[in-house]
Amino acid sequence: MTPELRWLSDPTVFAVNRLDAHSDHLCCRTLDEAESGLTSLRQSLDGAWRFAWSAKPAARPADFWQPDADLSGFGTIRVPGHIELQGYGQLQYTNTLYPWDGRSCLRPPQVDWNDDPVGSYVKEFDLDESLRGQRVCVSFQGVEQAMYLWCNGQFVGYAEDSFTPSEFDLTPYIRDENNRLCVEVYKRSSAAWIEDQDFFRFSGIFRSVYLYAKPRVHINDIWLKADLAADNTTGLLTPLVKLDGETDGASVALVVTDPEGYAVYEGPAAGDTIEIEGIQPWSHAAPVLYHAVLTLRDADGVLQEVVPYDIGFRRFEMINGVMCLNGERVVFNGVNRHEWNADRGRAIGADDMHAAMAVFKKNNINAVRTCHYPDQSLWYDLCDRNGIYMIDETNLESHGSWQKLGAVEPSWNVPGSLPEWKDCVVDRARSMFERDKNHAAVLIWSCGNESYAGEDILAMSQFFHDHDPGRLVHYEGVFHCRAFDAISDMESRMYAKPWEIREYLESHPKKPFILCEYMHDMGNSLGGMESYVRLADEFDQYQGGFIWDYMDQALRHTDALGRSVLGYGGDFADRNTDYNFSGNGIVYADGAEKPAMQDVRYWYDTPARRAAHDARNAAAAARADRDAAKAQAARKPGTLTVTEGDGNLGVRGDGFEILFSAGEAGPSSLTVNGSEWLWRAPRPAFWRATTDNDRGCGFPQKAAAWLAADVYLQNLGFAVLQKSADGVQVRYTYGVPTVPGAKAELTYTVEPQGTLLVEAVYHGVSGAPELPCFGVKFQTFAPVACTLWTGLSGETYPDRCKGGVFGCHEEVPHIEPALVPQDCGLHVGTRQFTLEQHNACGQTVAALTIERADAPFAFSALPNTAQEIEAAQHITELPATGRTSVTILGAARGVGGIDSWGTDVEEPYRVSGEGEHRVAFRIVL
Repeated sequence: MTPELRWLSDPTVFAVNRLDAHSDHLCCRTLDEAESGLTSLRQSLDGAWRFAWSAKPAARPADFWQPDADLSGFGTIRVPGHIELQGYGQLQYTNTLYPWDGRSCLRPPQVDWNDDPVGSYVKEFDLDESLRGQRVCVSFQGVEQAMYLWCNGQFVGYAEDSFTPSEFDLTPYIRDENNRLCVEVYKRSSAAWIEDQDFFRFSGIFRSVYLYAKPRVHINDIWLKADLAADNTTGLLTPLVKLDGETDGASVALVVTDPEGYAVYEGPAAGDTIEIEGIQPWSHAAPVLYHAVLTLRDADGVLQEVVPYDIGFRRFEMINGVMCLNGERVVFNGVNRHEWNADRGRAIGADDMHAAMAVFKKNNINAVRTCHYPDQSLWYDLCDRNGIYMIDETNLESHGSWQKLGAVEPSWNVPGSLPEWKDCVVDRARSMFERDKNHAAVLIWSCGNESYAGEDILAMSQFFHDHDPGRLVHYEGVFHCRAFDAISDMESRMYAKPWEIREYLESHPKKPFILCEYMHDMGNSLGGMESYVRLADEFDQYQGGFIWDYMDQALRHTDALGRSVLGYGGDFADRNTDYNFSGNGIVYADGAEKPAMQDVRYWYDTPARRAAHDARNAAAAARADRDAAKAQAARKPGTLTVTEGDGNLGVRGDGFEILFSAGEAGPSSLTVNGSEWLWRAPRPAFWRATTDNDRGCGFPQKAAAWLAADVYLQNLGFAVLQKSADGVQVRYTYGVPTVPGAKAELTYTVEPQGTLLVEAVYHGVSGAPELPCFGVKFQTFAPVACTLWTGLSGETYPDRCKGGVFGCHEEVPHIEPALVPQDCGLHVGTRQFTLEQHNACGQTVAALTIERADAPFAFSALPNTAQEIEAAQHITELPATGRTSVTILGAARGVGGIDSWGTDVEEPYRVSGEGEHRVAFRIVL
């Protein structure tokens, strides 16, 4: 067959000479190999390949596959790896819009022949001794997006589908030595219309490549159907094995051992159902796996192959409209997970997967959706071993073909009900199914993501139902097209509001409800998770959801000033782009957990453990309050010295001095034990730096008056209310020019016990916009090296604080590394905190303690002001001021989390501009 470029724009051509998809089992030569997890029947081709990049097909070295082709102009590239991360071509981040939008006038299945970069790969190798003399195939585990393959000058085949293996038989062309494998990879093909996922757009051979040998007779496919009888102790194992080669007279034996190594079955693998008594079921709580070993012998009884596979016995079904595992209702405490590494993009390694699994286990995550494509097989093994329930999602998304700028407009949607796209998308479903069907963790097949609906996706669903009735099928897109409701076994929605879900559940529906995406964790987010989790306690048919998403998609690069930074869309001269919209993980791109994770851990815990947590907190807070009251009562009064000048009122006590200034409209100096603490006089705080969720719902525009007020307050004067050796009280009053009629007062009372009582009051006015916050802010004269506080652990906000542990905590003042800087570092429910300044040796040279006066307060201590944070687009743009910005709040807006493009924070977590707000605290002098 002669390869043709027209295949790239023909959706009916997606596989030429590609081998049939099969299970992801490992074939070994001996039992010892099988037990070691290694095999001599494979040869890795990972590593350095020769490479040439071309901007368009017409510019490619078209004859590079010829045996005598001159490759002197070729460079090298790493496989696996993305082309764009190795110095070639242009990477791009875009969400819904197709990458070429505004540059090429295309409609499916067209390709822009002037903008379709090509990567020409060459690998020269000798066959390992252990593969010689046998049939040899090559497996490409992941190639984005379309590939042509030659071996030793002969065309082998063509394939699309970036995220499932493409395998080819090389036997007619392979030699023992001096082999040349040539691969032509096209960044775009008709497949680009159905691979429009919300991610960075790359190309290349980004997953492993290896050769594998097939002995005289070969186990081509296995399906160890491990079901569980209704008694939950009887395993029902149906081993289905497909052989190829010299199959006459060949036999396959099966041994299954339990976790302790005792054999529970020994016999033929003949396709009959085997009953095994005393089975321990597989589940998240007890992910028990049994070890199966298949041994293949030829007609002469000679061992040809050994296949090891771990299986779990479980039963997943719908009972009275509720999804049940082993007869019990299941609730998915899940997360969506892209494959991602800040240096390697989607070309991740085993270390990335093990690190992610450790985070899952630590934070009570019991489920994962493979958004929006099948992952590497190792991830499925890890989910099997750790009891992580999986929605395994087909590589299909055509978001930009039916949703334009938020509007549903499917006039040219693909695949839709177009017959020319049907085989292509069903093939993608088949490839995923065949590879992953043995994994106990896979409970649900997903037909893809955000591709509207139609006959073609219905055919995918029918394929799953026909071939695997032991699992359910998921697809969210029917929400937009109810004519195809039959596609999905469950009602699945994205970012539905809690009250919308309640309305559905109260309608006595036939289908259970899950949120395939919810709690959009962009930047500083994940507020209000409680409203979703509580639904599971009230409705059996609410069966949880999957947070969007696991990890920020950001890439480490060197900026214009030579600094190593995490970049987002637009930082790489990519246009069009959706900028930082990919920064919505519960972990940062480097794998570090975001502060919101403690609330994930709390809400994904069991109700009993949550109740206990609320009780290791109420008791600790009560003890802290009692201890604080005793300490305050034990303070002895002293004598104050008052000095009245022309523009200042000075107050001195034992080890401290305060200078109240008329001109600065506040105390201009606060000296404790010889250390100055104030850079400028404190002011009422009306603004926090906006979060991604604030910006998404238009809050900055609605509350813009408070940004100006926070900077440009009107000084309405001050009054000395008390002035004696027993106490001094001064009140400053501030007007708000941008909100006429609103005002604030700061009252300072120097108490003889050596404390400064600060009381801040905001008086609202009818029609005033909502406030981001209200309290007191000041900057320290010198930087704070460490903050210690008594209250909830970590960063907490009014709508994201249940996961905090009450106690004594400390941190170094810092800005959280969100892709775009935003408000961070708040601690609600605080009883007291201490600011420490250190010398060069790390020793404390000054400390200032601030404690509650009546009610607990919220505070933050950050190296930058709200205005500095607001102005920065990257954390590296924040100035080093040598000061610390301290804010003490009596009212603070939540961060929200329902979505990042329109939904406001929930009503209880908003701050009215029309009412009155107050905060009071004491500075210990």
